[in-house]
Amino acid sequence: MLKQLHPLPKASPWFYAWIVVALIYAVPVAMRGYERVMEVTHHAREQLIVQHRLWELHPEVRGNPGNWARLAARLLTDRQLMRRIQSKYGEAAHAIELEYRNDLTIAQAEVIAAALAIWALPVAILYLVAVLARRRKRPPPPPPAPARPAYDESRYRRP
Repeated sequence: MLKQLHPLPKASPWFYAWIVVALIYAVPVAMRGYERVMEVTHHAREQLIVQHRLWELHPEVRGNPGNWARLAARLLTDRQLMRRIQSKYGEAAHAIELEYRNDLTIAQAEVIAAALAIWALPVAILYLVAVLARRRKRPPPPPPAPARPAYDESRYRRP
């Protein structure tokens, strides 16, 4: 038979307020983190295009190769860039793609870790301050009552 579940202890209103503040603070941090991840991805694509001179595959492109690289980094997906790498390098494209994906993953992970730290540090500090303040406000527990010795109980006395 199933055990009866015990209800959770009732939390203080400050705890719920802390959760709401933490969630509200997470929104702008997550938005900024997402923007940074997109910037890092764009920069990695642009580096890939410049490093492998992918504009040479399009002789119809006129003008500055840097402009083409910036535009292509925004418009082309990673898969489209890798197809161009494949057409230029053949079998060596697999190693290039692995290196690109590893570098991109590391750069994105750094951005995400920084965003998590930016969010978690103030939230943890706020929680710690609240716990310390609550602990300080609480009166100390009363000392335990002295135990009555066993010989003092009436059942041990002689009639």
